[in-house]
Amino acid sequence: SHCASPAAPRLAQPATMPRVDGAQTTAAAAAAAAEPQEISPAEQQGAALALAAAAAQPSAPSAPAVASTTSSGPLSPTNLGIASDVVNFGEKGASFGFGIAKAATNFGFGIATTCIGGSAAIIDRATAAGGCGSGPTAISAALHAVNGAVSLAHKATITGQDVAHTITRRSLQTTGSFLEAAGAKKGELVRRALGDETGEAVLALSALLTKFALPVAGKATMQQLLAASAAWGASQKAAASVRSAAAGPGGARIVELPVHYERWLRFTASTFGAAWFAGLVDGFSLSGMQRAQAAKERGGCKGTSALACAGVDGRVEVLAFQDHSRELFAPGYLVAADHETGTVVVALRGTSSVSDALSDLTCESAPLQLGGHDGFAHDGMLRAARRLEGTLADLVDRGLAALGDSGDRRPRVVVAGHSLGAGVAALVAALWRDSGRFNGAGADIECAAFACPQVLDAELAMAQSNYTTSVVVGDDAVPRFSLATAQDLRNVTLLLNDPWSAGLPSTMAASALLEAQALGDEEMLAEAYAVVRPKACTSEGRLFPPGRLVHLLPGQAPRLVDQAEFDELHISSDMIAAHMPRRYLLAIQEAAIHARPGSAADPRSRSRSPLAPPTRAASTGAVSNL
Repeated sequence: SHCASPAAPRLAQPATMPRVDGAQTTAAAAAAAAEPQEISPAEQQGAALALAAAAAQPSAPSAPAVASTTSSGPLSPTNLGIASDVVNFGEKGASFGFGIAKAATNFGFGIATTCIGGSAAIIDRATAAGGCGSGPTAISAALHAVNGAVSLAHKATITGQDVAHTITRRSLQTTGSFLEAAGAKKGELVRRALGDETGEAVLALSALLTKFALPVAGKATMQQLLAASAAWGASQKAAASVRSAAAGPGGARIVELPVHYERWLRFTASTFGAAWFAGLVDGFSLSGMQRAQAAKERGGCKGTSALACAGVDGRVEVLAFQDHSRELFAPGYLVAADHETGTVVVALRGTSSVSDALSDLTCESAPLQLGGHDGFAHDGMLRAARRLEGTLADLVDRGLAALGDSGDRRPRVVVAGHSLGAGVAALVAALWRDSGRFNGAGADIECAAFACPQVLDAELAMAQSNYTTSVVVGDDAVPRFSLATAQDLRNVTLLLNDPWSAGLPSTMAASALLEAQALGDEEMLAEAYAVVRPKACTSEGRLFPPGRLVHLLPGQAPRLVDQAEFDELHISSDMIAAHMPRRYLLAIQEAAIHARPGSAADPRSRSRSPLAPPTRAASTGAVSNL
């Protein structure tokens, strides 16, 4: 096997910012101050800003700095932003420090008061027990007096700390306001530490989380929110049961999964490497590591060992294996020519690093045009797809050449992934088909998306149905999670915690729904769901998993479902465990049993229909069926 690992796309490094010699600037300011002159308030503010900017830069031997108000001088928005960040961190640090000081003061004075007051009380009790009277002795009276003085000192110290904290906080806040008014660019320290792109992602995520949490602040405790979530989960389950009963046995659209889907899932598992993670698709066992070791001993490369660890057999030629990328918006991948199926396989890795998690959480909608239709996509995953599509396309060209002439069979490219990898895979496939990237090679492009996140708006997601299949197992939370569904769940929990604020009766309160669950009152729970959902689940910017949506449930044949099935987070005990690759493998293997001729595993199996493969006409446009 041939295994080449081209370097991952590199991010542009931030330009080096100009340095300001803090010592020289300070010396110049001192020399100027030695001459008697009148300085206006505006000039004082400007001097303060210059010193703050100079303090934010490391001192280094250099030519005398020249004061400047241009974009590259000490008063540039970048330098002022660094000073502003320092002030902001200083404010938080001061609050933390004063909090520690206050706690230490209370602790110390508390011990002193306990010792002194306790000693006086013991003396008073001993005197009374000895028949020497019931009043305080001279010693106990002195101790009581000292204890009173200590208590007074305690209050004075706490008051002084509070005043000092207030003055410090107000001073720092005022300085921050002046810096902001002068054009300070906030977040510069984060950008300097992490790089512009990662810094921007972190700052955007921080702002998003702050905005998300703001409506919850002071309205409910964590325990109340968890209770409301449990009550909502019970309502969802009851409503689903009612819908299923109303649809009857003929309501489900039974389908068969396309061929080789277990193989494509194993390809996606291989992207985690041969250390042992790839083998987890088969559960906790040594067999995967043993296969990987045997492949290595036969002279296989890292990609070959990873494929063996994941259980991919047959003749597979690895073209590239990138498993160590830590760059933002650049998940790992494996590209191979699968001679067993006559397919070039592009497998994209799921979340496995902090950078990947940032790609997941950069979840606001970004504009996207496919096939001449404007829509929206998951911002972080769209950035990743655009960053990787060129590199991956070149590798696919090599893979098609490696497969050679396939006779009457059309060349085939499968882009596959699990979780984050599935979202990026679906968008890469959409971009390729929209641009006609492989039309000249006459290749069919398909996408196998396992546990795919919500990456496209409703119209664009449905438009991918002629070549993308999204497979979802059980109550897996990831295909149901987006900024919109998260906001919906937040709104629901707040409403169930306080239904009266929305004009709803007490029967809609979380406590009442949990009581109904304990009594098995599904009718009440389903009614609550029907009332609450249209009031709370109204967030804009809704996204969906792309293409045909196949739902796999235990003991049932695969079902083709509508987008509404994944339009909300299902709260259940299985919502996290169902996301694991091992669960997907078991579900796909069970689906294959249902697909066997004459299978009686599901009484509705006779009504199943296979999912049609992508057509040639569909390969020329990503939105041809709109």
